[in-house]
Amino acid sequence: MSHLAYYEYQATARGIRSIEDVKANASGRAHVYRRIVLPRLPANKQSRVAELACGHGAFLWWLREQGYANVEGVDSSIEQIRFARQVASVHHAEVNQWLSNQPNSSCAALIAIDLIEHMSKDGFAELLQSAHRVLEPNGTLILRYPNGDSPIVGRNLFADITHVWTYTPVCLTSLAAMHGFQRVEFVDESHQAIRDHRWLKVPISRIATALLRSVFQAATRETIQHFSPHLWAFLVKS
Repeated sequence: MSHLAYYEYQATARGIRSIEDVKANASGRAHVYRRIVLPRLPANKQSRVAELACGHGAFLWWLREQGYANVEGVDSSIEQIRFARQVASVHHAEVNQWLSNQPNSSCAALIAIDLIEHMSKDGFAELLQSAHRVLEPNGTLILRYPNGDSPIVGRNLFADITHVWTYTPVCLTSLAAMHGFQRVEFVDESHQAIRDHRWLKVPISRIATALLRSVFQAATRETIQHFSPHLWAFLVKS
């Protein structure tokens, strides 16, 4: 079985059988996107925004629900984009190939959710170089990926046979600077992903994280800033 065949199967594996399933998937993650992504999207909702490896289109659907009118996606899986094309304009292509054909400074934001862990190191470096060229000044490359700093990163990194690699904030900050990005902001998903009874669960989560940080620092002399299995990074072009 090829890696591509495994990826093609993911729409079925995730229960995506209709556009209604796509909407339900978007709704289930909307609180995370609203808290983490929305404040960092372009203020002008006519700006061009593209999702790299958009899959079945749930995030594209959420973008449209927020009023972004000029959104598009790209993905290599025909199985998945047959759903995404019911949401927005979606290109069937490999991500770096698609980026190489885009004009300079033509996108206000590029979003890659759960993509970079599927890429080789050289492929990711190529993505950073192309994204920097394609983004407008002050444009943002938005990434979500398995957190290389997390003690339980393996639960996500090795949960998919198409995963190749992941990154710590230190490594990604260096790579971003190397490819011309002005600054990088990291957001831990753990507290933001709590949807219900936040008044109780968020303080408990924060206390637990502080205790874990203290224990790990005492045991290893390492300071771990982000414990969530998933991390968001926002790379801003100068």
